Amino acid sequence: MIQLIDTGNFPTDYPKNPASLRYEPKHPLLERKRLIELSQALPDELVEFNPGNLPVFVTKDDVPKSDLTAIEVIEKIGEESSWMALRNIERNDIYKAFIESVINLLEPEIQKATGKISRREAFIFISSPGAVTPCHLDEEHNVLIQVEGEKEVTLFPGDDRELVSQEKIEQFLSGGYRAIKLDPERLTEGRTIKMVPGDALYIPPLAPHYVKVLDGAPSLSLSVTWRSDALRREHYLHQINSKLRSKGKNPAYPGVEPLSDQLKIWKESGRRRLSELAARFGSSKANATASS
Repeated sequence: MIQLIDTGNFPTDYPKNPASLRYEPKHPLLERKRLIELSQALPDELVEFNPGNLPVFVTKDDVPKSDLTAIEVIEKIGEESSWMALRNIERNDIYKAFIESVINLLEPEIQKATGKISRREAFIFISSPGAVTPCHLDEEHNVLIQVEGEKEVTLFPGDDRELVSQEKIEQFLSGGYRAIKLDPERLTEGRTIKMVPGDALYIPPLAPHYVKVLDGAPSLSLSVTWRSDALRREHYLHQINSKLRSKGKNPAYPGVEPLSDQLKIWKESGRRRLSELAARFGSSKANATASS
């Protein structure tokens, strides 16, 4: 099992602010041979390839497809400019137990601040020297653990609505693309953190960030993520607000008007239940007609 050496400022800064931690990151399941086996066992849609020579800011159409296979990326990661993500590795039974053990190391601090942990997921990133992961948002609580190589993570405040608008967040949480472009004049406000093997970084939900692997050696990182009831509720409200905005409304950000938030949830949940009942009734009626 990966060992947690130092929780750093995580106990005091979680869940709102970035926090640095230290791990002993070596584990047999993170060795190249095992990762090749994992890449072959996962469904194709959970193995993502990208060129490494991407700009910091991109749109979905800016990212060309890589011609490499998973085995080629892992075996030639020091030669080819690329990066690969193995997504939702917890769907593999062997890795599921491993990921749960890693997240459990922080469970006391997490539960103290945000309650019961839900939807434990994990991702492995394998990147060539100099590879860039463009600026993007993540919806989960995320601890990024550096296993091999060195990288720089540049983080921006997640609560600045002039930096990332409420509308952009609503679009992202309603199925939109995670990549984001920031005002060039605001780039100096980013905090750049160098990560070497054993370093870990807690990245709060919706905090814009981009990553660059330093020259010299390939990078291998493990990202473990989770959600809380409060986070799921906030995201649900963003999705409701997105619908309201499409109808010409200007809804308040979740948490600004608590009573209004609760009314929105009751109304939307009621609407969904009625839709489900109507669909069920319609299906039953159709079946009865067909059998008569």
